[in-house]
Amino acid sequence: MIGLQTTWLSWRIVPETLQQFIINTATYLTNSQNQPLALLSIALFPYLILMLIFTEKLHHEQKEELAVFGKQLTLLLGVCLTMFALLNSTLLTLNLLLSAITLAIVTKRYASLPHLLYLTHVTGLLAVFSAINWLSPNLSKEIWATILLTVMVAEWVFSLGAGIWKRSAWYIGLALATLSFSLLLVNVQLLSDHNWGVIWLITPLALTGLAILTHDEQHRTFNTFLSILSVIAAQFLTLPLTETRLISLGVSASVLFVNTRYLIKQETAALTIGFGLSFIAALLWNIPNLALSVWFLVGGFAIFTLWLGRTILLRKNTELTLIYAAASDKLAIALSTIELIGITLHSFLVYTVNSNAEIFYLLATSITLTAIIYRTYQQLTNWAFYSIGWCLELLVAEILGFGEPSIIKIGIANIALGLITQLFGELWRRKYQTSSQTIPQSFHILPIIYGAFSVLLRFNTFTDWTGLYSLGIALILVGVGRRREEFKPLLYFGIIGISISAYELLFYQMSEATGGALRDGLIAMSALGTSIMYAYRILSPWLVNYFCLTPGELKNIAHLHWFWSSILLLAAVTVPTEINLYPAIGTGLFLTRYGIWQGRRNNFHQPVQTVSNISKDEIWVYLGLLTAGITGIYLQNLPIGSFLTQQLTPWNGALACIFAYFLYITPWEKLGWSKTPWQRTSYILPLIIIGITQQQIYPLTLIIAALYYIFLSTKTRQIRFTYISVILINWALFKWFIQLNFTDSLWYITPISLSILYIAQIDPQLKPQEFKPIRHLIRTIGSGLVCGWTILFYQNLPYIPGIFSLIAIFAGLALKIRAFLYVGTATFIITSIYQLVIFSLSYSFLKWIIGLLVGILLIYIAANFETRRTQITSLLRNSIEKFQQWE
Repeated sequence: MIGLQTTWLSWRIVPETLQQFIINTATYLTNSQNQPLALLSIALFPYLILMLIFTEKLHHEQKEELAVFGKQLTLLLGVCLTMFALLNSTLLTLNLLLSAITLAIVTKRYASLPHLLYLTHVTGLLAVFSAINWLSPNLSKEIWATILLTVMVAEWVFSLGAGIWKRSAWYIGLALATLSFSLLLVNVQLLSDHNWGVIWLITPLALTGLAILTHDEQHRTFNTFLSILSVIAAQFLTLPLTETRLISLGVSASVLFVNTRYLIKQETAALTIGFGLSFIAALLWNIPNLALSVWFLVGGFAIFTLWLGRTILLRKNTELTLIYAAASDKLAIALSTIELIGITLHSFLVYTVNSNAEIFYLLATSITLTAIIYRTYQQLTNWAFYSIGWCLELLVAEILGFGEPSIIKIGIANIALGLITQLFGELWRRKYQTSSQTIPQSFHILPIIYGAFSVLLRFNTFTDWTGLYSLGIALILVGVGRRREEFKPLLYFGIIGISISAYELLFYQMSEATGGALRDGLIAMSALGTSIMYAYRILSPWLVNYFCLTPGELKNIAHLHWFWSSILLLAAVTVPTEINLYPAIGTGLFLTRYGIWQGRRNNFHQPVQTVSNISKDEIWVYLGLLTAGITGIYLQNLPIGSFLTQQLTPWNGALACIFAYFLYITPWEKLGWSKTPWQRTSYILPLIIIGITQQQIYPLTLIIAALYYIFLSTKTRQIRFTYISVILINWALFKWFIQLNFTDSLWYITPISLSILYIAQIDPQLKPQEFKPIRHLIRTIGSGLVCGWTILFYQNLPYIPGIFSLIAIFAGLALKIRAFLYVGTATFIITSIYQLVIFSLSYSFLKWIIGLLVGILLIYIAANFETRRTQITSLLRNSIEKFQQWE
């Protein structure tokens, strides 16, 4: 502050006239009439120099802190003076010039201070730019950008070599490049018809030159990296303008080509190739009315060229060529992906919005396919094969697009492609099956993709050929599924698809036919399933090898068709309409034959497989016989069947017994079958027929059936078969009673009672000692049923319950069976008491006579009981002991 006051006082000493002259002269020379304060930027400069001299003296006197503080104040004063000069360009130029000279002198003395050096360098450049602005104040932004770029080049040329001044020149040149880019970028945004942006290409060129001339590896790499960034940045200035686009892309490609030699990376090489391709695209862009399809064609050529160039580069086998080869490969992959997506979109439009197919799209697809095949031949990868499959799909779509576009045609073509790729995979597998090379995963997936896509395309279509369509898809699944064990689910889906395709063909024929009924359709479906079943069995030696299945697995597939066909045949029985008998009967016979023959054992030394203690062979025989029964239902509608079901209906039970007899006596084990299912069938078959014909059956038929079951009980030593005979005999007796008009209920109760007593007498389970109470109960029920019936309903005929009671009593005494004796005695007593009551009510005088006689008898018994107590007791004890031994 003292220095400033001293300066101010010194100015006041000057005469006023001289002061005014100096001010007027300075104002006139600097044209600062409106900014008088700006003169201070020059007027106080001598004081600033004096301050520097003073601080330097302090430095020599080793007053470092005071000297540093003085220098900081001097710097602050210099900045303030420059701020005053901003109001006037002339004064600003003079101020910056004086500041630069002053800083240069100071910097020379303190060259080790980097910040002082940078400040001096920047101040000098600002003085130059201020002088230019003072001399030419109306320069445009483009001219200023040119000036900045010129100075930038000069700075970078100066920066070559070592030293802090040269290093500062490099940084300042970088700042000038950034500033010039900002000026040109604003120009591009505001005035798009100007083409000054091309001048900024001097920046990447200069940086490339620096990279070439720099010997330090680190600086060279950094300059190269900045050159690449500047190339990318330059496109924002040049690409929007047609006049500069070609120049920019060409120069950029050249610069990147040079830089790649110093920055050997795939990214750099990819940028070089990309700018080269962009240059070619820019050339073509200038051709008027160039169709979009032509661009796809050019893209195809570019892809092929890139992969061809890759091959050439790989042969040179240098580090740089290998980098370019890898970059061209990745660029080609990216371009091919874009190309295929674009052509896919065009194909979609052809088939959805009726866009026109063009030859250039077809050529582009063909060239792209050729390029991908060429690349795949060099290195086999799954993605390469996927790309080939994609190209083939598009090629077919484009070819079919020249006719009438049809989604169905595409679907059929997809099936063909799926079969072809599946066949190609088979050929590949056979060729390399002995080597370590395995089939690519894409050969499994591509056919499935084709098949799935074809399913989507034909989803709502049902015509006479859709069955063949489904067959193609099924064959694709079979072809892929047979290759590996883990693909076996696909194989099964394919086998299911074969059956579905056959049914599709049948359904279409059924839908077109007239006059058919539901039962006809079910029988037709059953017949088709039977045909497929026999096809699997007959062609088993070949199908086992083709499907890569075991004979057991193929047999299970045939079994599933048998079950399906049998269910359909059974379902057809439940539909009450007219049917075509012969197909139904034929189908039933084939199903029966299959089921029975599956139950035949060819090797009795093999272990028997069982399910719930029943062998699988026996289950198949049961199923075959069940199918035979279903077939028999259809046979009823034939003439011979009508004769059996109408004329011989009453005798069907007897005929069934004869047939069952032969089923039983046939030596099935010698013929290869287990005898168990046949014999069990012989057990139940007569009962089934009797149950069906029960309304028309003759009593004699029932007797024959009863004799048959007696025969079975004898042969099998199963006495319980006679229970069926008992039931049948009772049934026959009831029919005879009805025919003879025996309406009295006792005729019907008596056989039932005797049947119960028969069961109690012969049942083997009731013979052990622990079951005797149950046996006694059953005998009591059997005898009590008929005796009780006579008591309840035949007391008006007392001789009937009397006879039955006496029969029961004598039977009990003769057979020593307590139940008979109990029931007979009880029946006799009840009947006697009842008759006495009735008799006494009818004859009252006799009632007193009978009462008197009974009283005399009781008195006599009481009188003799005391005298013969011992004899009576002994007699009762002996009688009870003997009675306990009865049944």
